[in-house]
Amino acid sequence: MDSAVTVYDDNVPAIADDSLLMIAQQAERRIDAVIKIKQIALKVTNPRDWTDQGGNPYLQVSGAEKIANLFNISWRIDEPICETEDDGHFTYSYTGTFTVSGRSIQVSGSRSSKDPFFKKYEWVNGVKKELPISAIDRRDVKMAAMTNLLGNGITRLLGIRNLTYADLEQYAAIKKEQIAKVEYKNKNAEKAPVAAPQKKEMKDPNEPATEPQIKAIQAMMGKLGFKDDFEKHSKASRLAGIPEPEVITSMTLLTKGQASKVIEALTAEGTAQ
Repeated sequence: MDSAVTVYDDNVPAIADDSLLMIAQQAERRIDAVIKIKQIALKVTNPRDWTDQGGNPYLQVSGAEKIANLFNISWRIDEPICETEDDGHFTYSYTGTFTVSGRSIQVSGSRSSKDPFFKKYEWVNGVKKELPISAIDRRDVKMAAMTNLLGNGITRLLGIRNLTYADLEQYAAIKKEQIAKVEYKNKNAEKAPVAAPQKKEMKDPNEPATEPQIKAIQAMMGKLGFKDDFEKHSKASRLAGIPEPEVITSMTLLTKGQASKVIEALTAEGTAQ
C-alpha cells in the first residue's frame, strides 16, 4: 500500500504565519483610512465645486482648495510652460510638488486650446460663427491647466482619484443633476438660442448684451460666491434659458434680453440669501 504524499504549494500562504495576518490587518486599516479620507474630503465640497465632464465628476479649484486646507496640504508649483503648434494652437503645462504629513509627490497638469470649451464665437445674422484661434483667451487655458494640476495633485496625494457620482452622493449628498455639465457639439455653427421673454420697454432684445449689463452680472456673481469662470458661464446659461448642455464661453455672447433675465434672477437670489 502506497504511503500518503503531501504536496506543498509555494503560492499558498501558511495560515499560521503571524506576519501574514499582520499584513492583512494593516491592509484592512488602510482601506478604512481611505474610505474615511474620502468621506471627510467630499463632505467639505458643494455642487459648485464640481463639473460634469464626459459623464464623470471633475473637481474645480474651489473644491480642491477646500480639501487642501482641511488636510493641511501644501504645494510648490513651477513656472508654466507654453508650447505652440504650427497651426497656432497652444498648450499650457504646470508641474508641482504636493506635500502632506512629510510625504511628497510630483504631479503635472495641462490644457490645450484645442479643447472645444475654449472656442470663441460671434453672432452673425442669428447664427453663431466660430472665431479663429487668435480669439481664444490664453489666460483661460492657463488657468484651466492650473485647475487640472491642483485637482490631480490633491486627489492623488489623498488616494481619492477616479471618483464617481455614487461617491459624491454617498459621502457629500451631492447628486449628478446638481452639477453643471460640460458637453460639446461638433458643429461650427448653430442657430442662436431662443431669447428669453423680454420686458416691453426693451427695444431690441436680440442685440448683444451691453457693457453695463455684463459688468452687473459679473459683480452679482462675485457677491454670490461664484469665482470660477466656468461656474459663472454655466450659471448664466441656465438663468438665460439656454438649453442644456450648451454653455456660453463669454458673457458677451448673451443677448440684451438674456442678460436682463440673468440679472433679474441673480437679484432674486441675492435678496433670498
